[in-house]
Amino acid sequence: MQTPVGAQPAPSLRTTRPAREMTMAWRELWRGAWVIFSKHMLKFRSNSMEIGGTLGWPLLWVATFGLGMERVVNTQILGSSSYLAFITPGIIALTALSGAVNSGMTLLEEKIKGVLKEYFVAPIPRLSILLAATGSGLVKTLLQSLIILAMAMAFGAHLVSSPTHLVGALFFLLLYIMAFVGFSNGVAARSRSVGGYHMLLFVLNLPLLFLSNALYPLTTMPAWMRVFAYLNPTTYAVDGLRHTLFANGTLSPYLDVAVLLAFAVLCNWFGVRSFTTILERK
Repeated sequence: MQTPVGAQPAPSLRTTRPAREMTMAWRELWRGAWVIFSKHMLKFRSNSMEIGGTLGWPLLWVATFGLGMERVVNTQILGSSSYLAFITPGIIALTALSGAVNSGMTLLEEKIKGVLKEYFVAPIPRLSILLAATGSGLVKTLLQSLIILAMAMAFGAHLVSSPTHLVGALFFLLLYIMAFVGFSNGVAARSRSVGGYHMLLFVLNLPLLFLSNALYPLTTMPAWMRVFAYLNPTTYAVDGLRHTLFANGTLSPYLDVAVLLAFAVLCNWFGVRSFTTILERK
């Protein structure tokens, strides 16, 4: 039987069935991720220790070190209106790093307590577990970073940004958070104890802060220290935040985006690869 002229042929079952199955798979993936994400956020909202513990150290930096060094540091060398404004992007990066560590800790606790095994037998795609852990880590860390920014503004750090620049700052911050959430999830998937997890990640905490431009400009560093600073992704996150929030960055913003994007892709590849090793053992 020939198809009438101008009429469209009926879609083949071979072409519609795979599309329908793919749509259902994506729907199940996001449904499962949303359920676990909601569980993580409910726990975070009711756990004041997690919120206060993550914000305590950065707030201490802003309230004491930032204000205490205000009259000691020559702001002309910094190229900033105040030392508090200069270190605020670094403190935000420190908050993001601490929040990312807590994100991986959630996945590790669920693995140790056997909750992951319950997820594995649930009628959801297993990738939903990692997607939910990443999403909750991003949201929690972003909220905490915004609190630090608001506190710094309350202490006197003046923004010189337009709404467009604020969107750019959010983009830099999301790239940095996404990178370390993926990395911490990967470490959590491979760790077998809470002590080993914290030993590895918290050892990285201070070098990532001090071997960067968070507390002092690149131009004042010794040559050997500057090499480590250029290899440190925190340097590019801090510089990007300075460009967008305070208009005093020193590196190219395009370089900042390129480095952070590559770092985020690498870290999330590590996180996915580490998570699949858990699945292969089941």
